[in-house]
Amino acid sequence: MSRPLLRKMTFLGLSENPESAKIVFLPAPYDATTSFYPGTRFGPRRIIEASPYLEFYDEETDCEVYQKAPFLTLPEEELPIAPQNMLEELKRRLKPYLERNMFPVVLGGEHTVSLAPIEILAEKHPGLCVVQIDAHADLRESYQGSPYSHACTMRRALEYGIELFPIGIRAISREEMEFVRDKGLEIFWAKDVVFKPHSIAQKISQRIGSRSVYVTIDLDGFDPSEVPGVGTPEPGGLKWYDALVILKELAGLNVVGFDVVELLPADNRSPFFAAKLIYKFLSYLFCRI
Repeated sequence: MSRPLLRKMTFLGLSENPESAKIVFLPAPYDATTSFYPGTRFGPRRIIEASPYLEFYDEETDCEVYQKAPFLTLPEEELPIAPQNMLEELKRRLKPYLERNMFPVVLGGEHTVSLAPIEILAEKHPGLCVVQIDAHADLRESYQGSPYSHACTMRRALEYGIELFPIGIRAISREEMEFVRDKGLEIFWAKDVVFKPHSIAQKISQRIGSRSVYVTIDLDGFDPSEVPGVGTPEPGGLKWYDALVILKELAGLNVVGFDVVELLPADNRSPFFAAKLIYKFLSYLFCRI
């Protein structure tokens, strides 16, 4: 049986009413397949710890989103070490809230945790699209002996029948590039996104259309000058306003959930950045501009 890893904390530090909540935060403290610097298992709690210091009013949407869509923060609990068992446990925790049509926000943890919400939502929403903000393609068949490594996350996600839109990629293996060409996938490279975020965001939005979409945000998709606290930092990534252009465009679609993963909280600003990003995206989603 899993047990809580720390005392109960809530996103923004506010009291919560489970009966009225519309948005559920699921911490996923897991980094068993980390290949460079470990420590992303501490990411969820640091995001939650940073969140009370946000300004709750969003000037762009003229809104305090938690008042329109109340929050419920689930306790941070241990997860099994084996990736497949970990994913089954995350799905078990999420399902009751998805059955109530609550909006899920998963806090990672390494990128492997994203497979749990993607699998459930792909079953719930046929034709699901996944927008991936990331430095790495994560399309390897296997890495360091595991098909469930964080470097394989999007390869496994494609097996659920989703359509993938990778944004901000700037590190890819030859094996992955051959897979991309073979499957006819389109990658929106970081070197292009940073110069024309509006046109790329609009192109993706038009291709998704009325279909449901899940957004997975690996924080290493951002330039390390903005978010140094990640396990595998890659130079040349998205900046804050590049990402906001994309997220604002996506907020006009049928977004059914998102995650923020791969925070390695070795500094003070990266957890705050992650918490602000989450709150900003929720403001776009639930406080229409």
